[in-house]
Amino acid sequence: MNHLAQKSECSMDIFCTRLKAQRERLGWNQSELARRSGVPSQVISRLESGARAGLTLDVARRLARALGVGLDALAGTLDAAAEPVAAAPTPAPTRRRGRPRRAAPAAPASARG
Repeated sequence: MNHLAQKSECSMDIFCTRLKAQRERLGWNQSELARRSGVPSQVISRLESGARAGLTLDVARRLARALGVGLDALAGTLDAAAEPVAAAPTPAPTRRRGRPRRAAPAAPASARG
């Protein structure tokens, strides 16, 4: 195995280890990470077990964003002392769609007392 292949193999191991560690640090299971990232839980499971299938740059980026860390932090290409691992962002509250409520009709002057 050449030097580049060894380095790539090592980076993947780091990515897989850090992915699981950050997910567990947040108290999430694989299903929760899948829901927040849009990455199927089967792919997350395979990645955490060390399999490389299913990892693309887009998948890695979505996982990192959902976990609230940079892709460099997950891949191990960033000095850990330079940038601390941040907590995942809290999701924005969902907004209801539809028609706004109508205002209650004003009471007649005689009913006000």
